[in-house]
Amino acid sequence: MDPDVQTFGQVMLVIVMFLGSLSAIGITVMYAIKKMKRMRSPIAEYDTRLEQLQQSVDAIAIEVERISEAQRFTAQLLAQRSETPALER
Repeated sequence: MDPDVQTFGQVMLVIVMFLGSLSAIGITVMYAIKKMKRMRSPIAEYDTRLEQLQQSVDAIAIEVERISEAQRFTAQLLAQRSETPALER
């Protein structure tokens, strides 16, 4: 066999192996990207749920503060009422 033909065959074999390897790597990367996209969607759902939970906790904290202010006001009124003498008849 001619040495030039043998060299050409070896070069073509290297090129085909290189392209095959690149194709395999590309397919693997595409699969990994799709898998990452599927994993991101539940995380986004959890983020919205966490945000709603945070808003609910903030609303409850505001209501508790209002209740405590009302109790302080009531206690202050009762203290003032007991300090004031009752009207005599």
